[in-house]
Amino acid sequence: MLSNREIVDGYYTALAELNVDAFEALHHTDVVYNVSGNTIISGRYESFAALKKVLPLIFEALDFEQFQFAKRWKVMNEGPEGIAAIMEAEGMARNGKRYDQRYVHIFTFRDGKIASVHEFFDTELANDSLAFSGKSPCSTDGKFVF
Repeated sequence: MLSNREIVDGYYTALAELNVDAFEALHHTDVVYNVSGNTIISGRYESFAALKKVLPLIFEALDFEQFQFAKRWKVMNEGPEGIAAIMEAEGMARNGKRYDQRYVHIFTFRDGKIASVHEFFDTELANDSLAFSGKSPCSTDGKFVF
């Protein structure tokens, strides 16, 4: 079984490589994602299947010939309750705007998989660079909670 640190490193490696299958394999099917802010993707997702429905909105907005998730990351705090980490992404959106984003993730784990993630990022940058403004919000399982 992977350690929690290895799971987090695998999470960011899968993002950097855009390996959705490897990314999904690190999560419980009933993982809970709480995505902060006021974007069309902000809210609570109570399964990986629910989260996976919003990934195309993000992926379609980015120019992956000029953009990379997880250019670098760092675990900031690790303890028995979970891990807090920072990840940087860098590059261009398809609309020609830069999307140099910094994310903070707080992970909890269960049975060697990710059980929950709280995600924080610059939502104004996402709305502008990913052209989220004016689009209808995604269907979520509720509001962000902690």
